Amino acid sequence: MIIRQFSPPDLRSVMEIVKTSLSETYPPSLYLTLHNIWGDGFMVVEDGGRIVAFVAAVESERHIARVLMLAVLREYRGRSLGSMLMKELYTRCVSNGIHTVKLEVRKSNKVAMTFYEGQGFSVTGELKNFYIDGEGAFVMTKILES
Repeated sequence: MIIRQFSPPDLRSVMEIVKTSLSETYPPSLYLTLHNIWGDGFMVVEDGGRIVAFVAAVESERHIARVLMLAVLREYRGRSLGSMLMKELYTRCVSNGIHTVKLEVRKSNKVAMTFYEGQGFSVTGELKNFYIDGEGAFVMTKILES
């Protein structure tokens, strides 16, 4: 398995992972825009030519990255792919002068919250009605060591 930067031919695979793992659907233009905004923050895990996981982040403010999506295909969970992607993201952030990573997580998603807490994130805020279905989110933040 290798981690590499997203490229446009990965689009269909990433969209399928989002649909099956996150139960969301976004237009193709969103992914291409994310890739164009900060390509270093959009990475995939490839296993024998198949995209099985990805992370998409942008520099949302000066020195702050925001993770917009992280997903792993169900049959690949439990293999530390999410941790590998986040570790690579932290390295790329530090290389780009970014020292803080933020993200939002559904209040009901205890598995994700536990994962991010294990990554060193802590809850730093709350957003009401954040998701399209009206569910709120916790804002989680991690300060990176340079």
